[in-house]
Amino acid sequence: MTDPSRASDRTETTITTSYTAPGAPTAVFETTIEELETSLHRRDFRFEPGPDGRIIEDGFDVGRVTVWEPGELIVLEWRGASWEPDEVTELALTFDPFEDGTQVTVEHRGWGRLIDDPTDLVGWCAGELVAPLFESTAPKTFGDWLTDRQARTPAGEHARETYSEPLYHYPAFHLLLDELELSPDDHLLEIGCGGGAFLERALDHGCHAAAIDHSREMVEVARRTNRKAVDEGQLRVQEADAAALPFDDDTFTCAMMTKVLGLLPDPVAALEELHRVLEPGGRIVIEGSDPELRGTVAAPEPLASRLAFYESEDLEKIARDAGFEEVAVVRRTLEPYAETVGVLEAHRSLFEYRARVLQARKA
Repeated sequence: MTDPSRASDRTETTITTSYTAPGAPTAVFETTIEELETSLHRRDFRFEPGPDGRIIEDGFDVGRVTVWEPGELIVLEWRGASWEPDEVTELALTFDPFEDGTQVTVEHRGWGRLIDDPTDLVGWCAGELVAPLFESTAPKTFGDWLTDRQARTPAGEHARETYSEPLYHYPAFHLLLDELELSPDDHLLEIGCGGGAFLERALDHGCHAAAIDHSREMVEVARRTNRKAVDEGQLRVQEADAAALPFDDDTFTCAMMTKVLGLLPDPVAALEELHRVLEPGGRIVIEGSDPELRGTVAAPEPLASRLAFYESEDLEKIARDAGFEEVAVVRRTLEPYAETVGVLEAHRSLFEYRARVLQARKA
């Protein structure tokens, strides 16, 4: 319980941090807003940017924009305590030209008035500001962030461009299309669709399809890449978890995933969900996570340390544990497909290994 006698001891502080980023202030401003919107969404906040913008947590307006000057300044009226809604502080982000880039300064003015003891304020700053900075720049957390950013939950302009036209994924796409043998009667499900490039090719076979990805940005890119099919009802793309698919039982005739299996925290749970949503007789075709790729340009560090790699017997066990009865792992060479899709000759050696492809059917 708060001690009322300590109210006179309450103090406040100004929290200030800054960093420099390449690019002009206008570009850095736009990227910062985009990244904040994505990051806050992952933390269960809703950020509505703009002159009348706000930041919402659990239905409570934590921040309200009072100044919005693109490329220069954002100021928010900040209410950090839903139990004391009249307690208001001010949070400002400024964007100033600095040498060849932009200096971004974040300043939170008047923080700490609800903390009774000045030493507790120091404790909060050390524990909630300084320690997380140490953690986020240390190997484990930083490596996790890089892996998420590039593979597990792709985000940012570079990821959007890469997954819109993933040339080095195309050989596997064509291999899986050959293995699936899609027809207009099929209803396909893709797990981890990225930017929707595989779907674009699969839909040329006349089938219907649905797809999920747990990156909101990738869902948006996949929908944009396949806008016509989405608008015409041939394709649905949703943000979802592979272990909790938002589809009814016995919905799909086939399902696939590529570059995904090694990233799944529980592959058996994901394949159990695939088994559930497949019709009887439905089939899966999944590109494995091949040990031969560990430490190559396809799976460098820090990604390699955070991927699971599977031998053929591992893949078979995962599928059988998930309820599939007709299970096989075939080995296929990707090099001919690399030539077909236009991978530079100097890079085709990356595709010489015999990739594992898991095939299974629901009884």
